[in-house]
Amino acid sequence: MIRVLVADDEAMVRAGVVGIVQTDPDISVVAEAGDGIEALAGIRARSLDVVLLDIRMPGLSGLEVLAELRREGIEVPCLIVTTFGEDDYIAEAMRLGADGFVLKSGDPLELVMAVKALAGGGAFFSPQIARRLLLGRDRAELDRATHARALFDALTQREQEVLRLLGAGYANAEIAAELFLAEGTVKVHVSSILRSTGARNRVEAALIAVRAGES
Repeated sequence: MIRVLVADDEAMVRAGVVGIVQTDPDISVVAEAGDGIEALAGIRARSLDVVLLDIRMPGLSGLEVLAELRREGIEVPCLIVTTFGEDDYIAEAMRLGADGFVLKSGDPLELVMAVKALAGGGAFFSPQIARRLLLGRDRAELDRATHARALFDALTQREQEVLRLLGAGYANAEIAAELFLAEGTVKVHVSSILRSTGARNRVEAALIAVRAGES
């Protein structure tokens, strides 16, 4: 039997969630909580397989409950039950170690699927949330590539040649041999590249070449 705690400050929503997940005979809601403080106490006091947390709750938010659990080393799988307009909250929940996200407005069967997935050691995302997370990641990658391209294009031609080889993993001596330069000259170019791009070290500089599509 999968033992679950459901935390939501809206009594009708909480009752609906409880009713939905308990349509599956393998799931038992052993505790409910109407705020974050009550949820945290209930989680600490019980052996649970999955916790369902609303994000916005009085006392402690679902994110604050999640953060405290992880700080205490309590690794019970946590499913965030969220509304559609909370992208920032979703990103923060992922950073804190949430194991899944389900939309309140989504298919009720997703709740059951999510609880079972988390109880089995997996993760679960409502399709709409998964799509938005992937699009956000793609946008971030595009932004990084665009920024890297601009940094690369601002370099001199010789610095670009040096940075391409840095991105390919060449050491200074190898760059010198490849470009028929003195090793000291290569070091000067590398220092200039770091200053111009704001990279803190050779690794960050190499990443710029890679993201710009030059290595």
